[in-house]
Amino acid sequence: MKLAAIDIGSNSIKLVAVDAAASDSFAVLAREKETVRLGHDTLREGFLSPAAINRAADCIKRFRSIAEARGAEQVLAIATASVREARNAQEFIDEVERQTGLGVAVLSGIEEARLIGLAAAQGCAPRDSTLLNIDIGGGSTELSLMKASTPVVLNSVKLGAVGLTETLINSDPIKSKELRALKDEIRAAMERPRRELRGHQWERTTGTSGTIIAIGESLRARQGEKVPPGAQPTGAEIALGKLAKFNEQIANMAVAERRELPGISAQRSEIIVAGAHILEGVMRALDIEVVHTCDYALREGVIIDWLREMAAAARPPVPDIIDQKLRGVHAVGRRFGYEEEHAHRVARFAEKIFDALAPSVNFTRHQRTLLAAASLLHDVGYHIAQESHHKHALYLIKHSELTGFSEAERNVIANIARYHRGATPKDRHPDFIMLHPRDRELVVKLSAILRVADALDRTHENRIRDIRCAYEGQQFHIQVLGAGNYEQELWAAERKAEPFEQVFNCKLTFSRRTRAIRA
Repeated sequence: MKLAAIDIGSNSIKLVAVDAAASDSFAVLAREKETVRLGHDTLREGFLSPAAINRAADCIKRFRSIAEARGAEQVLAIATASVREARNAQEFIDEVERQTGLGVAVLSGIEEARLIGLAAAQGCAPRDSTLLNIDIGGGSTELSLMKASTPVVLNSVKLGAVGLTETLINSDPIKSKELRALKDEIRAAMERPRRELRGHQWERTTGTSGTIIAIGESLRARQGEKVPPGAQPTGAEIALGKLAKFNEQIANMAVAERRELPGISAQRSEIIVAGAHILEGVMRALDIEVVHTCDYALREGVIIDWLREMAAAARPPVPDIIDQKLRGVHAVGRRFGYEEEHAHRVARFAEKIFDALAPSVNFTRHQRTLLAAASLLHDVGYHIAQESHHKHALYLIKHSELTGFSEAERNVIANIARYHRGATPKDRHPDFIMLHPRDRELVVKLSAILRVADALDRTHENRIRDIRCAYEGQQFHIQVLGAGNYEQELWAAERKAEPFEQVFNCKLTFSRRTRAIRA
């Protein structure tokens, strides 16, 4: 099939359209890039101006037209640092959707690192090798340690070529005290990634993003290699020693002089000092001698990930609780000391109820995964306090990194978990009303399922071992297999029936089964 991805970055907006046979086999039909500078002032002030929003919307609308002219059946739009750091991010999302018809998924820094790492591992490294990828954007830098396309360590730091330029560089050429401040900021920001990657080894280091490719092109030209104008070569080597000399040179140049350097565009010349020093700082912190440029990046990662999701959806379902996509969910649960056996039982019950409803309600495979994630994390609020633990769960999930999910999906998961007990979703609840209307509808449905599933293990003692569900007409029936006395569980489930019955317009009933049920 033909599809496209639009990457809404802090410095530029990029498009790739492909004709895909599989996640690891696609031909590029079109690549486009436009410098929109969405991060201009935004990264410093935390607010997207109306002018910036309109510039971005105009570009996205044009890119959508290009993609559809190439036959794209699906256009995916994702946004990174400038939008996720903006206080009015929702205004941006709503306005872009109004003007272009496209929904925008805002990625967390960790999810951005995962998708970029996935692209670099598939496009620029031998299969099954271990790779560290560096991506320097306008508002953040992502580090992705990948083993055979699977994330090992993901890190996102607020070091961006646009952000650092606007906050630390006020002179042309840069003053020595500004340069020292820039280096100090980079060195301090790299302390945590350096600790997290200590002890890990990798076979190859790659660098994605316009900044790193431009540096590679410029260094290649300085060595006498002929590179076609505007080309973005794959596989250029950036050695630390040569990069350090390059940085010494450009720090003494004015912007007008930097524009004359091969490989450095007029727009890039304004931010290359910060970008190149970020790369040098990362290489020094992690003892990297050589970086190989890679022209696969976030756009390609989005395409690969979407194709993998489609391939997984076409296969027979497996329990979501063991899905690789939920590795980050399990990590969050363990961090907050969740009761793992109870969480798994509730998730398994919720999935069985979901599967019985799916044909009639038109649920999707991805929505099943969102329910599984919320089911696994519904009790993490106990980490803070038993009282109102459902509300604490909302807070902890919202502020945790969930690898594999966008910001909007993380908020959906948090809200589903929040409503596993207590009040049902209300428009007066701020975290609920902030969701997109279609996400609010999904939260209402999935939280009703989770309430019942959680009740079926009310005592956390595994008294109900399995369930079988049937949805016929206006009746949803759950047959339970239990051990010992499980009257509390049935009593609790019956008390939680009303929201379920209202949402799915049915009568919820229960019965007991004494013989084993085959899953």
